[in-house]
Amino acid sequence: MLLTTVDIIIICSFVALVCLYFIVRQWPVTHEQPRRIDIKAAEKLAEHGYRTSAKAVVKPIEFTIGHRQHRQQVKADLIVRRGLKKYVVEVNARDGSSVRNADIRRRLLEYQVAFGPDAIISFDVDRNRLRIIEISNRRRLLLFLGMAAAVALGAVIYLLVR
Repeated sequence: MLLTTVDIIIICSFVALVCLYFIVRQWPVTHEQPRRIDIKAAEKLAEHGYRTSAKAVVKPIEFTIGHRQHRQQVKADLIVRRGLKKYVVEVNARDGSSVRNADIRRRLLEYQVAFGPDAIISFDVDRNRLRIIEISNRRRLLLFLGMAAAVALGAVIYLLVR
């Protein structure tokens, strides 16, 4: 069974769209000047096996209340990776980041919405202590189901066109 030119174009288009999706999804919008403590935290996290992807990243989230559009800027101190996992890092100079604090919980949810990390790291630079905060959601499952549906739809279209 040989592939025709149309088959190759369809397959390449599908692969290009999937790659474009992953690139755009991970695209940080702007960067600010990182603080000295953020740079120090990035160096210490490297000792723990984390690779820094971005420093002082600002990403907008948009939402609608009623019929009015709102835009909120969400800033992450660091975005790091370890293996295939992505983490947003909240850098603290002192241990003032209790999840019992409502403002901290709101910020964690903003990180989850804006950056879609696997988890959030609260890093206390003075004590060289990191805590991993995982928010249970079904984002990976939904991504997997969406990709499976796209592959199935592509296969059906391919069989119908062929």
